[in-house]
Amino acid sequence: MQIDQDLIAALYLLGFNFLGGDLHSGEIAEIKGDMTIKLVHPPDEELKFVVELPGEKQMIFSVDRHQIVGLAERWQ
Repeated sequence: MQIDQDLIAALYLLGFNFLGGDLHSGEIAEIKGDMTIKLVHPPDEELKFVVELPGEKQMIFSVDRHQIVGLAERWQ
């Protein structure tokens, strides 16, 4: 899995911590707090945000890398 420099910069700006890039789970980066938000890119699937809520619940959102980069640009 390869992510481009714009996406890496945007994730860093938004406060994400980079993970080792497990090829099976596709986990790229995460933010931890009261909930955990992970950016994942499983093989042969689209980029997704996985929000892990208390009580072992999850919400999953498909996302385009351009949405993340655009958010970071507006955040500055």
